[in-house]
Amino acid sequence: MTTTLDDNSTTTSHPAWLGWVSSPDTRGTMNIIWSCVSTLVVCLYYMLHLYVPAPDDSYWTRFWRKARWAFLGLLAPELPMLFACGQWASANRSVLSMQALGHHEWSIEHAFYADSGGFVVDFRGYDLLLVSSAKQLEYLVRNGYIAMPSLTCDDIRDKSRADGMSKLVICVQAGWLVLQVLGRAVQRLAITPLELATLSVVGCSFTTLWFWRRKPLDVGEPTIITTSYTIADVLAGAGEAAKETFVDTPLEFIEPEAYISRKRRALQAKPMRRIPNDRDPQASSLAQHVSLGVSTAAFASIHLAAWNAEFPSRWEQVFWRANCLVMWVLLAVYGTGEVVVCYREGYSKMGLDTLGAYKRRWPDCLWFFVPAGMYLATRLGLLFESVWSLRSLPEDAFATVNWEDYLPHV
Repeated sequence: MTTTLDDNSTTTSHPAWLGWVSSPDTRGTMNIIWSCVSTLVVCLYYMLHLYVPAPDDSYWTRFWRKARWAFLGLLAPELPMLFACGQWASANRSVLSMQALGHHEWSIEHAFYADSGGFVVDFRGYDLLLVSSAKQLEYLVRNGYIAMPSLTCDDIRDKSRADGMSKLVICVQAGWLVLQVLGRAVQRLAITPLELATLSVVGCSFTTLWFWRRKPLDVGEPTIITTSYTIADVLAGAGEAAKETFVDTPLEFIEPEAYISRKRRALQAKPMRRIPNDRDPQASSLAQHVSLGVSTAAFASIHLAAWNAEFPSRWEQVFWRANCLVMWVLLAVYGTGEVVVCYREGYSKMGLDTLGAYKRRWPDCLWFFVPAGMYLATRLGLLFESVWSLRSLPEDAFATVNWEDYLPHV
């Protein structure tokens, strides 16, 4: 109740009471930014499935490692998708190999867990040794050096910090932005470059999460396997194949690892205590490489939706178009290089090093590093323009989607 004084008389006025009030049909710049940033955080940070950390890694070490990879995913959202596809293919190969040995309880969850550094072996007279791939674990089991791990799928899920429902909630949150963009397109409302850039990341993230849907997330500690054998017994049993000095682990003769930043690895302690997240397992067939190329091209094409969009200035529109075209050309060059390597080296000795090794050989590495460097530059240009264009947008960019148009009317 309020009291007002009018012509020396006191009157009493009551506040107005309203019924159902519709939401405002406009949005602000901060609404656009918050919607995109929150979606990017979900897609780039919380969807990221890194390998098992080293035992002595602190919380902040793990946090900043994940933050660095999230930032890399912002610059090149296709990169986590490529890694996820390779890890998925490697896990499927492991399932087939283990089941061929008669271990039908070995599932893709087990394979993902093993490929993530989930097992360490306590050899007699030796420190805990990291088993850096499911193929190394298979070798030790096949030759009787260790017993088949009794870990169940439920045990692995207990170690994971996200279940299916958590991943579904993340998908729903990211999917809301997709619906917003689609609704704006149908109602012919302006879509900002920042929303398009975010949409391309969402598309890559959904594909990445599909490959990682059965991979445990943020496992804190590995599972210890004990054995009465020594590491010398394993090396002696391998013969000539294990006589070379190892780079990362004594078990690397089983399957050579392929890393993008091999030189930096030389500075780490030996044997390594965790699997570096730039390990590059390969897809299992040419068809998988082609499908990845098509997916990557499709997500890159999302930026082309702003080809005729209004920008604050003419040069910014030209800048956007030029970066889109250059990005397409670079993807074509890199994709061609991958296909050529697949054809030249074949899949007869498929492993982590079979196809990824060309990225460390001169001059073959130029097919990877030159397009990759230029691609990052174009991505930075598109990201810069996505943010910079927010200073001046068309009027209908601030109009909201009228969802009532899609509701049934009686």
